[in-house]
Amino acid sequence: MSESKKGGIFSRRGLLGIGWFSFIVSMVGPALANIRFLFPNVVYEPPSRVKLGKPEEYARGSATFVEDQRFYLFRDGEGFRAISAVCTHLRCTINSFGPADAEYGEPHAHCPCHGSVFAQKDGRVLKGPAPVALEIYEVGLAPDGRLVVDTARRVDAGFRFRV
Repeated sequence: MSESKKGGIFSRRGLLGIGWFSFIVSMVGPALANIRFLFPNVVYEPPSRVKLGKPEEYARGSATFVEDQRFYLFRDGEGFRAISAVCTHLRCTINSFGPADAEYGEPHAHCPCHGSVFAQKDGRVLKGPAPVALEIYEVGLAPDGRLVVDTARRVDAGFRFRV
């Protein structure tokens, strides 16, 4: 039989089969997507409690930036304190804290996004547009003798963990 007698590459029965297959796929695909929608996605957030080194590993007057949690751990003569490195204006990561200068009479850090300035001592705003001070996190000691910072627990600006 020649191709002209068959009527082309596809027969009517083959074309009907392709049509039914396409119809079933177009119904089953969205049905499976709707079933998947019923199960929530898992949100992977970093843990709020962060274990750091032992207290003797941090020299007096040191400032350590914990990059993955975006906070600074300070050790001064009074003890340890952890200050958020997230600007309260638009959530940018602030620059490292620098020494006092003529404009600001105390150690401070600048936000590179919009120019807010924060005091190292207590995180208060020295220059806006940031509306509130940086968050101060609770610092404690784990049973194994290492420092633990809990970024879910806020403390007042005068808090120091004494070892």
